[in-house]
Amino acid sequence: MRYRITFECGLSSVVDDVAHRHLLRQAVRRGHGTTKVRGGHVVTLPGGRLVALLVEAA
Repeated sequence: MRYRITFECGLSSVVDDVAHRHLLRQAVRRGHGTTKVRGGHVVTLPGGRLVALLVEAA
């Protein structure tokens, strides 16, 4: 499965399952807030910035 990672500043990229899981594990390990949303997750970074990890539409 492919995921689109989108930063609050508008920068985005497509990542695979392995990178998606790694990013979520790192967020939890570092104590960043993660919220499950329909189609993926939103991670709250220090300073209140948001990163969305959403399932890429085919």
